[in-house]
Amino acid sequence: MVEGRLMNRAVKLCLAGSLVLAILGIPALSLGPETAGAQACVPSTTPVTDPYPGIMAAASNFEAGTLDGFDVSTSGTGYASASPGLSHSGNCAALLHTTATPGSLARLTVRLTPGATEAYADGWFNIAAEGMEGNNVPYFRFFSRGVRVMDVFRQNISHELVLRTSSPAGFAYTTLRKDVPTDSWHRLVMHVVPNGSGTTVQIWWDGRSVYAGTVSISATTVDTLQLGSEHDQQMGDIYIDDVIVNSGTGTPAPVPGPLPEPKVDPSKRFDDFRGDGQAGLLA
Repeated sequence: MVEGRLMNRAVKLCLAGSLVLAILGIPALSLGPETAGAQACVPSTTPVTDPYPGIMAAASNFEAGTLDGFDVSTSGTGYASASPGLSHSGNCAALLHTTATPGSLARLTVRLTPGATEAYADGWFNIAAEGMEGNNVPYFRFFSRGVRVMDVFRQNISHELVLRTSSPAGFAYTTLRKDVPTDSWHRLVMHVVPNGSGTTVQIWWDGRSVYAGTVSISATTVDTLQLGSEHDQQMGDIYIDDVIVNSGTGTPAPVPGPLPEPKVDPSKRFDDFRGDGQAGLLA
């Protein structure tokens, strides 16, 4: 009887508190991520515009509500979906979710032009949840004959944006930015021209060139681009939007070079870099 009266009193107090918050216009506390109010995907949204040379391998704003155009691989607690939870444009983006549980995987892969000697990868990323110390959350990863030769990732805990290349001599790491926050959208563009020890690559981050030069990898062509976890327990929540992937075997564009952009209203800024704070970026 006493427990029942206490429970009723607690419920009444909670209801009274909620009423006061509502009157004052103060939002109530949340016990989890807010998903209410998420709107449905809009299939009629204008497709992303491709400004890159070569053959389009994939392009999507995910407003169709599907991951069509990508090879999807998941296992364990990992899953991949077109989600209305967060988006850079429209209402939907791809979501790749993995946990620290053994066997957890979620990735999207794109098959490039056979024998590709040039590739562009362009996409917007929001890492909503990072993983464990000593691990990283991947952005774009390039493969040749099943071997990863180049990738960009965000290192957990330190929050660095890193370029990693693979050659017979081992791995080489270059820090591109010192701090990439979670829960924020950022655009990554990579232009890769594979040529063994003479490979050239240019990387743009939020519209600015942050790397342009020659690296050494163990391949002269690339055949696959991957987004998401490469191995199990690569924990993270990655939202991805407005992706374009092109590749080809023609004469590659020079590195360094300008970032190809579709024609837009010149009165509108491409990005707002207030608070960027990192010097030494390439023009």
